[in-house]
Amino acid sequence: MILKLAILGSGGIAVQHLESLKKITNYKIKYICDINLKKASKLSKQIPESKAIDNFDFILKDKEIDIVDICLPPYMHFSTALKFLKSGKHVICEKPLSTSVKEAKELVDCSNKNKVNLYPVFQYRYGKNIKTLKYLINENITGIPIKASSEVHWKRDKKYYNVSWRGTWKGEGGGVILIHAIHSHDILSFILGDIESVSANLATLVNDIETEDSASIIMSAKNGALISSSITLGAATNTSRFKFIFKNITAESGNNPYNPGEGDWTYIARDNSKQNELDKLIKDYQKNIFSNQDGFTNFFTEIIKHLEGKKSEIIEANEGLKSIELVAAIYKAARSEKKVFLPINKNSLIYDHWYPNQN
Repeated sequence: MILKLAILGSGGIAVQHLESLKKITNYKIKYICDINLKKASKLSKQIPESKAIDNFDFILKDKEIDIVDICLPPYMHFSTALKFLKSGKHVICEKPLSTSVKEAKELVDCSNKNKVNLYPVFQYRYGKNIKTLKYLINENITGIPIKASSEVHWKRDKKYYNVSWRGTWKGEGGGVILIHAIHSHDILSFILGDIESVSANLATLVNDIETEDSASIIMSAKNGALISSSITLGAATNTSRFKFIFKNITAESGNNPYNPGEGDWTYIARDNSKQNELDKLIKDYQKNIFSNQDGFTNFFTEIIKHLEGKKSEIIEANEGLKSIELVAAIYKAARSEKKVFLPINKNSLIYDHWYPNQN
């Protein structure tokens, strides 16, 4: 299968996507589109057969395009995805899918109605150790989940926010829980299952921006596991870290900020006599399963498998909706100073929008 694709946007995330797409022969990149035609042209030079354009409507009308890859500022995700889903094209959408639960649900419904696929980008799921931990869970090695923690401690300063839409409700639609920690929160639910309840404290402590840049969050999963999430943009360096405690093993990541599923993790058996057996199981699994592909490359490869009707580890649109529901629950919990349960009720104001001055 050859998919003709258009990349919408030419910023940093588009560059990362392009690097991975170039490794997969199933994609033919026809357009790179950006209102800044100069930037689009620069990126397009990497793909001689592609064309740089500055008008989305041109792509909407091109019946040859099978799929679009949305790498735009957050405030453009919902409206752009909706247009292309309605036009009958598959859509890959960077996080976040939208800036409200209502909008995310509309995208999922539109995808189903038009019989096209909406693929939310959660590349952390394809990290070597995330897949390893999922394997251990599926093989009943870990035992029941007990506790997990996530740290997203990054450094973002005035220079980072020297972009008009960053740090604003209108431009980004949210702060650290929507823009910076959404991938880590996705991993927590991917490993432990659906989140049932949330309590949270949010604050703007580091930068002179509208949205929050620090958070302390407590969650519980439906299976009873307890979860803590610590987030700040005021760290001296960029680090991300996971720790998962199960009945039989404890798994802990390194500090890789943007690919926490990679690198060397520690897996410790609670029963010391089973450590060698655990080590061998993990070594054999990783040796037989993994190549050196990055998360984005694996993500785009799974899309091809899915569209070819093959067995795949695709991320379904509903997973993107769940990530947005969790964001809404965190905002509601922080503002109400009460525990909030998921899923979010459609009659709740936070379902429609979580901008400030709402309950």
